[in-house]
Amino acid sequence: MSVSDDGKYNVPGQIEFPRQQMGESERSLHAILSASPIGICRVRSSVFEWVNDAMCRMTGYRMEDFQGKNNRFLFEKEEEHTRTAEALTSRGWVETTFRKKDGTIIDVLAQAASIDEKSQIVTVTDITHRARAEREQAKIGKLESLGVLAGGIAHDFNNILTMILGNISLGKMYMNTDAQRAKEKLELAEQSITRAKDLTQQLLTFSRGGAPITKVSSIADHLKETAQFTLTGTGVTCRFDIADDLFPVAIDEGQINQAIGHIVINAHQAMPEGGTILIAAQNAVLENATPNLTAGRHIHICITDNGIGIPEEHLDRVFDPYFTTKQKGSGLGLAICYSVIKNHQGHITVESTLGVGSTFHIYLPVCDVPSSGEKGDKQDMTRVIGGNVLVMDDEEAILEIVGDILAYHGFTVDFARDGEEALCLYQEKGYDAVILDLTVPGGMGGREAMKELLRIDPMVRAIVSSGYSNDPIMSDYRQYGFKNVIAKPYDLEELGEVLRSVMGGN
Repeated sequence: MSVSDDGKYNVPGQIEFPRQQMGESERSLHAILSASPIGICRVRSSVFEWVNDAMCRMTGYRMEDFQGKNNRFLFEKEEEHTRTAEALTSRGWVETTFRKKDGTIIDVLAQAASIDEKSQIVTVTDITHRARAEREQAKIGKLESLGVLAGGIAHDFNNILTMILGNISLGKMYMNTDAQRAKEKLELAEQSITRAKDLTQQLLTFSRGGAPITKVSSIADHLKETAQFTLTGTGVTCRFDIADDLFPVAIDEGQINQAIGHIVINAHQAMPEGGTILIAAQNAVLENATPNLTAGRHIHICITDNGIGIPEEHLDRVFDPYFTTKQKGSGLGLAICYSVIKNHQGHITVESTLGVGSTFHIYLPVCDVPSSGEKGDKQDMTRVIGGNVLVMDDEEAILEIVGDILAYHGFTVDFARDGEEALCLYQEKGYDAVILDLTVPGGMGGREAMKELLRIDPMVRAIVSSGYSNDPIMSDYRQYGFKNVIAKPYDLEELGEVLRSVMGGN
């Protein structure tokens, strides 16, 4: 602070006050502004009127760089400038980023207090070290979770592979001496492969894939049937309190049944001495949206047990993959539940008291589209329908297997290795049904081939198939002109059932 020839105090930050008007408190205030380690500035209509020394040190700009300038120059992107201005006006604070004079980016906390309709005092705190530490900690947490997940997957798959290889080896050994025993070993290997398929589907459920293939139905039957089936042979009973007028929901029945089953299993394991599980469901209307749910009509499901409860320190981790406190169990169950409900645009939470029990709350959005009534479609599934089928896949081994399966079901089969070959064959012969693989490396895949097939024959009966479930076609296949969908891997009965449904005109 210095004194000019006209008797005024010059304070860093372009503030001048007549000496005779400045009292002790005013001098103290301006000394604080100058010495403060926090950036302080006065802004009028987004234009800097003055700043203190700390603001200059923080950003690398001089005071004259600020004077009369719009604060937009501190932001790397226009949208971040807009977001920051709106947040300061609405709630008075925001965490954002500034671009320093040398081009480096810093994280800052900005807080504002209004002077009048156009002017504000804004304080700016450099939180770069804290923000980076938080991001680093989050990264470490993700890596730890990934490590637990990878270890769990490796453990489960190694056990499954051991059973597959062991039983196949034994089957080969018994093949020439004991055909019945060889058959038994191959059946055990087949069961193990089914377990591997189930594990893959569970993992896909909480990956970016695993999109639900939905249809509109009531949740009531699924709650009752899944719970009763899961508890068969246990010492646990189940009571239901389900409203008669439940709104319909659009669900992937397999995924929802899986989620409900895992929660019921968890409740059963929490009651080793037996007990009662209460499953309640009712309509609910959310007036306001939350971070996890949209406003509007929902189904609210509560699954309550009177078991041992969950320790408070574990409540935040119960939905983490492979987190478990049980001697037996993969720790995937509740993680799958969370992902299934999330993929249905719903939300799941848990509350628990040690020694009293736990309650899982599930919210699912209501669907206003009427049920398609597909339950009756299965009545013709056992009827053999002859016909010619075109199968397009780039894997020779898959073509051979699918050909044998379809021949067993009474179909004649032609093969194509990519979309171009499939189109040529279809134009030449025409087919009662077509099975298209979505992904053909280096060639035309199922999506492009289907577009061309629809031009050739708008009534083409096509089935989409893939080992990937993160493609939207798999969950919304009808929008792309397909009549049905089958995910790899599939077995003899599953492929025959899907093909019959298409050949039967459904």
